[in-house]
Amino acid sequence: MFNEIKTVKTGLIFILILIIGIGIASYRDINEVFETAEWRANSYNVLNTMEDILAQIAGSEEGQRSYVITGDDAYLESFHKGFENIKIDLANLKILFREDKEQLDKLDKYESLIYARYNSLQQTIDCRKIGGMQSAVDRIKLGIGKRYMDKIYEQTARIETDEYNLLQQRDNMLVVNVKNTFVTIIVGTLLSCIIFLTVFYILDREIGERKKVEAAIRREMEFSDKLLNSSIDGILAFDSNCRITLWNPGLEIMTGIAKAKTLGKDVFDVLPFLKEIGEDKYYHETLKGNYVIAKDRWFFIPETGKEGFFEAYYSPIFDIDKKVVGGISVLRDSTQRKYNLEALERTKEELEKRVIERTAALSMVNDDLRNEISERKKAEEQINASLQEKVVLLREIHHRVKNNLQVISSLLNLQSGYIEDKKSLEIFRESQNRVRSMALIHEKLYQSKELNKIEFSEYINSLIKDLFNSYKVNDRIILESNVEGIYFEIDTAILCGLIINELVSNSLKHAFPDGKKGKVFIAINKIDEVGNHKYSLIIRDDGIGFPPNIDFRKTESLGLQLVTTLTEQLGGVIELNRNGYTEFKIDFTA
Repeated sequence: MFNEIKTVKTGLIFILILIIGIGIASYRDINEVFETAEWRANSYNVLNTMEDILAQIAGSEEGQRSYVITGDDAYLESFHKGFENIKIDLANLKILFREDKEQLDKLDKYESLIYARYNSLQQTIDCRKIGGMQSAVDRIKLGIGKRYMDKIYEQTARIETDEYNLLQQRDNMLVVNVKNTFVTIIVGTLLSCIIFLTVFYILDREIGERKKVEAAIRREMEFSDKLLNSSIDGILAFDSNCRITLWNPGLEIMTGIAKAKTLGKDVFDVLPFLKEIGEDKYYHETLKGNYVIAKDRWFFIPETGKEGFFEAYYSPIFDIDKKVVGGISVLRDSTQRKYNLEALERTKEELEKRVIERTAALSMVNDDLRNEISERKKAEEQINASLQEKVVLLREIHHRVKNNLQVISSLLNLQSGYIEDKKSLEIFRESQNRVRSMALIHEKLYQSKELNKIEFSEYINSLIKDLFNSYKVNDRIILESNVEGIYFEIDTAILCGLIINELVSNSLKHAFPDGKKGKVFIAINKIDEVGNHKYSLIIRDDGIGFPPNIDFRKTESLGLQLVTTLTEQLGGVIELNRNGYTEFKIDFTA
């Protein structure tokens, strides 16, 4: 009996030491998981900031272009505001790259290119002020700005490529850390079970207490799951007197204020905090016909107690006489990003606390073999459920991106209804087609079984159908395609989709004048090379042919400029064949 007790004590002590070791190893692995997650968040912030810089440059160029055309100084506000926002973004990037000298060197070159681009824009503005519109146009024709932008896009691609590679390394590291945690738990469990076979007859009295502890752990895990939230965008429209004319369900969720309590009322009576933070000036600027972007603005709703941060995009609404009759504001709750970081920290603390509690509880109690195996199976099921939930969240992200792009497309369509100039209307329609082509990518992704790639033939058929409807050529133009069995990841799919959109749109506009009938052929062929994923994209029409006196690489057409730029981003080579037809062939590596 004494020997048995001694054996049991020895076994319990060994189990205790083993459990403590498992806890320490698990804590270490979990800590590495959270550190890797923080690194990934840093990479996402870098990529988002780079996209914001390109968007700010585009906004500044638009402001400068509008000033050159109209001479109205009001358009220079977006030019200067974009430059100031870019300074802030560059400062943020320097903070994010503070420990990466190689990226900092690239960022210094990137910053120099941006300042050079803005100097070029400013010189064009000065030419407009001094020499008039023709002087500015002559400077623009020199192509200085395009050369700067090509260098900026090239440097952006280098920095983003490094970040994507770093992000992939961190993803691999995260998978390894999770596997290590799982292996640590499984190995420790098996060793504990082997030793437990010698002492299992004294464990029955501890079963009740063990069940209470496990029930408490399950309740804590359910509480942690409820902390997950999703962001919802709101849309608010107002008339020339700032009275609310539209209040969508997204805004009801964001503010907690029902639609019935807002329509017809003054915006600043319903949302008094707007005046407190100075947001009313943006509404008045919008009513003057300006487009305004406001980010990281604080909000507080007294009657509902909701508060946080939001970003808003203000656009004027014009009547048929191009008179401003109101405005529309798209509001996005940006609090979630901060809340996610806070929730991640809280979850880390909860996990640390749970590890300590579990170690202390297991030092006093022992479980039988069947219960231990059962609980480990439950843990595995919870991990699988968590992975499935992440898949659902990723689908939701693609769904929301598609919805946001469709909102932009709808806004462009709404705006085009007030445009009488055919050239401007065509520009709006082309922009709308580009937005729809990107939205279609995200729609196919969240509908696809595999979220990292899409079946490209289905996407092309949907894209071409939209283009045929847009240009009203369904009865006289026939599509022939050979794209079966081709799958692309999202980056390659977006670039190829935009190229196809531009070249097919160009054919529908110019290749079949006066109701001429014809065919458009699209093919993507995989080039067999060992160790490479090379493809050849062919877009051909049997229309009147591409003008022989025009170099498509140097044309002023924005569409063909985009095709050249997008081909460079793909790392591809483009060529034009005129053998009785017009055929663009692009060889690239996916």
